[in-house]
Amino acid sequence: MAQRLGLTLALGVLLARAAHAADPCEEGRLLTGVSVSAGPGGISIASVDDDSPAAGGGLRAGDRLVQANASVLTSCDDWARAVREARRERKALLLLVRRDADEMPLMLAQGTWDRVVAVAPPTVPTVPPSPPTVPPLPSTVPPLPPATPPAATPPVTPSAEAPAARAPTPAPTPTTLPVPAAAPSVAAIVKEPAAGAPSAPLDELLRTIAALTPEEPSTARIGAYQQQLLRVHRQVESIAARGAASPEVTTGLRTVVRYYDAAEVAWEADEEAREREKRPRHFPSSEGATAPYFADSDAEATIVEFPFLRETVAREPGTGAIEVSGLWRPIQARALLWEKGREQLDRLAEWVRAGR
Repeated sequence: MAQRLGLTLALGVLLARAAHAADPCEEGRLLTGVSVSAGPGGISIASVDDDSPAAGGGLRAGDRLVQANASVLTSCDDWARAVREARRERKALLLLVRRDADEMPLMLAQGTWDRVVAVAPPTVPTVPPSPPTVPPLPSTVPPLPPATPPAATPPVTPSAEAPAARAPTPAPTPTTLPVPAAAPSVAAIVKEPAAGAPSAPLDELLRTIAALTPEEPSTARIGAYQQQLLRVHRQVESIAARGAASPEVTTGLRTVVRYYDAAEVAWEADEEAREREKRPRHFPSSEGATAPYFADSDAEATIVEFPFLRETVAREPGTGAIEVSGLWRPIQARALLWEKGREQLDRLAEWVRAGR
């Protein structure tokens, strides 16, 4: 009877799993920890399991799912196809989520599909044995022998039981960026006025660097900026190779140009976010617009190099079993870099003029 009961319970578990997998709104929930529901406006997150990749990735119940990788989501079937494709190809699931009035990019990392989910086997109740039958005592009971104390039994140390299930994956731990002492500065390089510095090529280069900042950033194009920046790099190295400026001046020029290189990194981050969100080109990005970045990326290296960019970070990236993107405001970062770069450029130009 106990065996028949165990088989019945196991069959029930299998049938429940089959019904669970057949619902496209529940596709991949055992791995992702998220279920969705369809409504008139599209699909939304119905629930997020604790200690799941979805919870670690920042997803919340009630979030509206707009896009998953290259698929625009309008039904649970769209969601199921996107999950199956990402799981089959072992790739990350990039999500565009609308929360209140904001849209934000989130992600279920590639490691989601390698997550081990342990399911406890069904418990089969055991039937206790029947109590033994006590035979009737004889009419005459012989006297009992004197009782002897039982021998002492050494205590038995219970063995540690194997865990029934793997411990849940810990939530990602936000990384803390190391903070350098200060951003690159011309003041740390130039100590005395530059003596006898040639004016013509150096003046031309200083004007070219100053012109890197567009007069109308909202209508400027990153391609033109990158070409101008490349021309500046070539001019700096040409002056250094010809000895047309002192080593201190050359180092100061390279320090100034680093600010404009970093502004290019921020600009590229905004362009990538624009492409991902399919924003029209004529619609300018605001300084409050966010873009994702990850640990060990160019964006993080830029934030570490220029500590004043910490104010543009909206969320730190997470590391651990699941990699969670951070969020920063690249347009605000670009404006700060251009502003600080111009300050360093003016300081260098003043130092060069003082030595003539």
